[in-house]
Amino acid sequence: MFTIAGATSADLVLDMHVAVTDALSNGSTLSQFRKDFDRIVQQHGWTYKGKRGWRSAVIFNTNMRSAHMAGRWKQLIANQAQRPYLQYRTAGDSRVRPLHKMWNGLIYPLSDSFWQTHFPPNGWGCRCTVRAYGEAEMKDKDLSESAPFEIKTREVITGDGEIKDRVPVGIDPGWDHNVGQAWISPELALGKKLAALPRQLQGPLVDKTISPAFQKVLSDNFKGFKTGIKQRSGQAQIVGFMDSGMINALAEKLPAIELQSTAVSVLDGLTNHLAGGHKASSLQAWPDEWVNSLPEHFRNYRAVLWDKKKNTLIVVPQGSFNKTLPKIILRLNEPTKFGTSASVISLGSASAANLQDRNAYDLLLGTLDP
Repeated sequence: MFTIAGATSADLVLDMHVAVTDALSNGSTLSQFRKDFDRIVQQHGWTYKGKRGWRSAVIFNTNMRSAHMAGRWKQLIANQAQRPYLQYRTAGDSRVRPLHKMWNGLIYPLSDSFWQTHFPPNGWGCRCTVRAYGEAEMKDKDLSESAPFEIKTREVITGDGEIKDRVPVGIDPGWDHNVGQAWISPELALGKKLAALPRQLQGPLVDKTISPAFQKVLSDNFKGFKTGIKQRSGQAQIVGFMDSGMINALAEKLPAIELQSTAVSVLDGLTNHLAGGHKASSLQAWPDEWVNSLPEHFRNYRAVLWDKKKNTLIVVPQGSFNKTLPKIILRLNEPTKFGTSASVISLGSASAANLQDRNAYDLLLGTLDP
């Protein structure tokens, strides 16, 4: 996803995205980027706020800095076994934000939740960075892991008094995510962000964000992902996002569950297995065309249930086959090597009478009636 504040034309945003991507690929300077900026502004007749030098610098520097730190994260993850600790570091001058200055020197493992929200940059113009350490170097420099960090949040309120976001104190709105994880797996980062929003914002923003166009992209991506699987490698593909109905039903009827992500993924090692080749003779096996359309079936459901014995979420799509109701079985808050999501662990079918067993299932949403 790429956006520019104040840009109302999709073509304008697309052209600016191409210019930024070219600058990344070619190592362009700000002066070189400004030539593209001027050409695009003139071509689209864009009237933007602020002066040319400031506006072009914000676009250029923000994307260059984020891209650099995203690449840095990928390197850190690749070398995690040798250098498992990260230290937060500021630029060390008078321009450093006071709270960022307080974080200077903090050390946590890469796996610590601190880096999910506080991996820099953490705001507009933030120049903070990190340094990686191995066990031996930590010992040589007499360094140790910092005390657990308590993340305090604040609500972002519009001039009309409407709450539009919640972010950690000291981090600008829109920057409370790990740019490396967002770069590598943007859908997972989006799912985590949506789950962290205040309750009153979750449903409306989820439904607005996961538009029909976005849903089509997810469907096309899944088909390509499924076709391209040659062997199990631990890759995952997003097949959808929980909508407001699911989120609200879970919050109201199962409040003990703290949803960590609204994204729903499927691992490559399970994708082909889901087709039911191992149980081809079973009436529960999903037809190939149903498996290929998994994202659409997840989105278009008739009911959502909770399996009380297995602690799994069951989504019952519209339609039926073999005189049974299809079911998508999810395990919530499942970790992957890229991040956390709900994970599809099985596809199958059952009779309506079976799913109406109140000893086994709680109906959270919808109906099992025809």
